[in-house]
Amino acid sequence: MSLDQRAIVLTQISAAVACNALAALRLAVTEALTLGLKPEEIREVVDLAKAIQQQPISHVTHLVDQLMREPKKASHEHSAHCACDNH
Repeated sequence: MSLDQRAIVLTQISAAVACNALAALRLAVTEALTLGLKPEEIREVVDLAKAIQQQPISHVTHLVDQLMREPKKASHEHSAHCACDNH
């Protein structure tokens, strides 16, 4: 898949807004204007990225909580070669 320069710079703007990366945003907006994108187009992308950023992150929180839980200990089967004291 190949993206044109317009799609790339709009993606860079969106990512910079999402990450609150002001230096990257300045660079991407400057590049977009140089490529001839209209200020209205740029503002629309910024507004969409900001709106997405405002969405609840409950799914992210849930996944991180799930990943960070300590794994449950597997049931331990004892055998003649087991070195534990739980026989």
